[in-house]
Amino acid sequence: MAKQVFDLRPGKGISAGESREHLRNYSVMNPDEKKNGYYDPTRIDLNFEVGKGGIIMPVNKNYSIDQRFDDNLRNRGIEDPNRKKREQGKTPNRNTVANIILGGSRDQMHRLAFGDQTVNLTRGADNSHIQRNEDIEKWAKDMYDFVSKQFGEENIIAFVVHLDEKNPHVHCTVVPVNEKNRISYHCVFGNDKEECRKKFNFLHDAVATVNAKWGLERGEDINITGAKHRTSEEYWQWLKKTCEDLEQKVGGRMEELKLLNREMQRTDIKTKGLAKMVENLNKNKADILQEIEDLKKLAAEGKITQEQLDKEIESRQSKLDEVEEKLRDKTEKLRTAEEQLSEITKRKLQAERDYHALQRAINKDLPTLQDRTLRDMSATGWDIAAEEAKKLQERLYDFRQDLNDDDREALDNIFHGSIVEDMAERGNEIVAVATALSLGYVKEAVTFAESHGGGGGGSEGGWGKDPWEDDDKWRKRCFHMARHMMRPAKGRVVQRSGGWHR
Repeated sequence: MAKQVFDLRPGKGISAGESREHLRNYSVMNPDEKKNGYYDPTRIDLNFEVGKGGIIMPVNKNYSIDQRFDDNLRNRGIEDPNRKKREQGKTPNRNTVANIILGGSRDQMHRLAFGDQTVNLTRGADNSHIQRNEDIEKWAKDMYDFVSKQFGEENIIAFVVHLDEKNPHVHCTVVPVNEKNRISYHCVFGNDKEECRKKFNFLHDAVATVNAKWGLERGEDINITGAKHRTSEEYWQWLKKTCEDLEQKVGGRMEELKLLNREMQRTDIKTKGLAKMVENLNKNKADILQEIEDLKKLAAEGKITQEQLDKEIESRQSKLDEVEEKLRDKTEKLRTAEEQLSEITKRKLQAERDYHALQRAINKDLPTLQDRTLRDMSATGWDIAAEEAKKLQERLYDFRQDLNDDDREALDNIFHGSIVEDMAERGNEIVAVATALSLGYVKEAVTFAESHGGGGGGSEGGWGKDPWEDDDKWRKRCFHMARHMMRPAKGRVVQRSGGWHR
C-alpha cells in the first residue's frame, strides 16, 4: 500500500513570495523564475483550490494568501502578534501560521490525479492533453474536511492543490487560533517538543483513517521540527528566496547599525557636554557658597558691617539661585541623555546580534545554493555540449567520406569510444541509466539499457555506494558505468565478484 504524506511546519506569517509560489501567480513573478522554475506550465490549469464548504474552484491568483491572512484576522478582530515588529522593520518572532502539506506516494497520487493517463515528467514536455481526474477532487475535499474538523474551517487561509509538479499534493495554510480568539501556535500544537510530537502523531494517525479509502497508509513517524516534505523544486526555490531575503536583511541590519552608531555618537557628545556643564555649575555653586561663608567670617571679626554683609549675601544669593536653576535644568537633561544613550546601546547590541545571526544563517545556506547552482550550470553545459557533439559528429561523418583509408582510420581512432562520441549518440540514455544506478535502481537501469540498444549488465546485486566514497566519486562511477552499459551488446557488461567488469 502506498504511503501518505502529512507534513506540518510553523511559519511567522506568509510572505508575498510564498503566496506567489502556492498560487502560481506567474503574472507578477520575475520572468527568470518562471523560465527556470520546475513546474510544468502545461499542467498549471489542472491546479485548483478547495474553498468554504468544500467547494472546488479554480486557483484565485488575484487574491494573495498574505492578503487573505490579513483580511481573515481583521474580519474576526484578531491581532497579528508580529504586526508591530514588521512596522518597526524588525524580524517577526511569533509563529502565526501552520503550513501543512498533504499527499502520498507518487504512483498512487498520479492514479488519483490522472487516472490511467501517463504524464511525461521530462522537463519541457507537453502535457496539455492531460485531464484532471475526479478522484483527486474527492480526495482533496476529504482532506479539507479533515483539516476543518481539526483546526476549524474559519482558520483555513488557503487550500491549494498542485497537479503541475512531479507529485500531486496540497498546500494548506492554517492560522492557529485558541479558545480566547487569539493566535497561539503553542496552544494549538503544543508548548514544547514532546507535546508537538504527540500532537503530530495524533494528526498523522487521524488523517490515515481518512486516507485508507484512497489507498494511502500511515508512513513512519517524523519529528515535527524536522519534517520537510517539500518537493526538490520547491526546496531550491525556497532556498534561493531565503538567501535573497537574508542578504536583504543583512543589508538592512548594516544600515541600521550605521544609523545607530551615528545616533550613539551624537548622544554621547551631548551627554559629555551636559556632564561638563553640570560639573562647572556645581563648581560655581560651591564657589558662591564659599564666598558667603568667607563674608560671614569677616562680619564676625568686625571687618565689615552687618549692612555690608546683608548686601553682599543678597548679591551672591541671586547668583546662587541662577546657578541652581541652570543646574536643575542641565541635570535633568543629562539624565535624559544618559537614558537615551543606554537605550541606543541596547538597541545597537541587539542589532549586532541580529546581524551576526543573519550572517551565520546566510553562511550556512548560501554555499548550498551556490553548489546547487554550480551543478545545474554544469549540467546545462553538458546538455549544450551533447547537442553540439551530435552536430559535430554529423559534420565529421561528411568530412570523413572525402578522406583516404589511412586518414579515415586515424580520425576514427580519435573519437571511437570517447565520451564525446558516447554523449553524441546516447547522451540522454546514459544520463538516465546513471541516474537509476545512483538511486539504487539497478534492475531498472539494466532493463532500460538493454531496451535502448545497450549491452545492459549482469545480475542486480553488488552495486552500491561504498562507505568511504564521497558523492562526487559516486556520481562519476555511476556515469562511467552507464556509458559501458549503453555500449552496444557486443561490449556487454557483466558482474563478477568484487564489482562490475567488461
